[in-house]
Amino acid sequence: MSDALTRTIDLGAAIETQTGGRYSSLILVLCCAAMAVEGYDAQVVAYAAPAIIRDWQIDKAYFGPVFSAALFGYMIGATFLSGISDRIGRQRTLVIGNIVFGLLTVASAFASTIPLLLVLRFMAGLGLGCSIPSVMALGVEYAAQRRRAFRVSVLFVGYTLGAALGGFVTAALMAHFGWQSAFYFGGFGSLVIALIAYAFMPESVRFLAIKNPNDPRIASIMKRLRPDLAIGPATRFTATEENAQAGLPVRHLFTDKRAPLTSLLWLSFVLSLTGHHFLTSWLPTVLDGNGVPLSHAVVAGALIQFGGAAGSLIVGRSLDRIGIIAIALSFVLAIPFVVLIGAHSMPEPQLMAVIFLAGLFLLGGQVGLNALAGTVYPTFIRSTGAGWALGIGRVGSILGPAIGGVLIALKLSMPMLFVCAAIPVACCAATVLLLRGIARPDALAHQSTHDEITAEPTVTNIGPIPLPLSRP
Repeated sequence: MSDALTRTIDLGAAIETQTGGRYSSLILVLCCAAMAVEGYDAQVVAYAAPAIIRDWQIDKAYFGPVFSAALFGYMIGATFLSGISDRIGRQRTLVIGNIVFGLLTVASAFASTIPLLLVLRFMAGLGLGCSIPSVMALGVEYAAQRRRAFRVSVLFVGYTLGAALGGFVTAALMAHFGWQSAFYFGGFGSLVIALIAYAFMPESVRFLAIKNPNDPRIASIMKRLRPDLAIGPATRFTATEENAQAGLPVRHLFTDKRAPLTSLLWLSFVLSLTGHHFLTSWLPTVLDGNGVPLSHAVVAGALIQFGGAAGSLIVGRSLDRIGIIAIALSFVLAIPFVVLIGAHSMPEPQLMAVIFLAGLFLLGGQVGLNALAGTVYPTFIRSTGAGWALGIGRVGSILGPAIGGVLIALKLSMPMLFVCAAIPVACCAATVLLLRGIARPDALAHQSTHDEITAEPTVTNIGPIPLPLSRP
């Protein structure tokens, strides 16, 4: 047997030094498809709401709790259930989560009362909140180190496009098959993704290695991911990562000097989403009340989302290149554009350009935070860390529209209203700058950054010290 085939491969270094390939691209495409379906399912009730209200002949105000139900379910699922992924695996949690919210979304088509629809959307939100952190963790754990944040950004672009393009799909479906078809499409789409993920999505090899370094699936996956390496029956794998499984996973977010990191990350999420949802929830209404035609005000809301999609890729790539300062700069640059939206006498073309740029920097910064949450924690708590950050951040998504409603009720002028919208954005930028002083992606994750496929293990109970590996 070749000596190369008996040596040991450091999984972290092997993944982080990959140059990209078909298998890595396939994993990213599958993760994006999952996020696109999840983005659609998160917005499906908004698409179906006007038709349901007409069909059931109810007042619009009664439908408000239904919009909030999935949000609360997502918040609880992301916080209290995301740790399941760190226990049973990313791929398995993704499959289970898609089955849960897929079935519940299909069931929503049979709802005939507000209370029943509310319960179904809340339970679907639990599955959604459980699934998204798993997709983030899986995408990160197969990414080369230099492209990790960018890959998370791509995932959230998939989520955004799934939510946005879903509106066109459901409009066509409901015109011919009624509002129930919107739920059928989303629910069965989720079940199809679950089936595809079960058949083709690999489990994270980093996760497998810290659970059982002798798992035969590791060699099978690595042969496809790195066909340039000599991997034989006697090849052994190590993972140079921290692995502390005792106690509740969330507890480890505050141990080993991670408490300041976690606290500042959560605060950044809350502040960012407060500004984000303040702006996106009220922008069309405020513009419509200040002389902008309603159809144009709706387009303005869409421009924020498209700007956010572009900003996600820019900030994600910058985060990989220059670190956390890219996120802080994005929020700093968002401030003047948010304020300018409220400027008087601005021609409409310029106003739309300002709105697009506000979305680019504000939503781009938020996705940068998502990427940071997915990369800054070690494998054994990565899904838990990302899930809790996303879940706690939902507090901001609730506060933002509520604060905006109070300020509108106080009859603030349009310029002052958008100055207020920029305040949480400015506070978020300051918080991210503090965060930059104590952490960087992978600083606390004990990831290998070697150019060779060898490293000194920091956890000695998961394998021997790697030896140099010959290439074929």
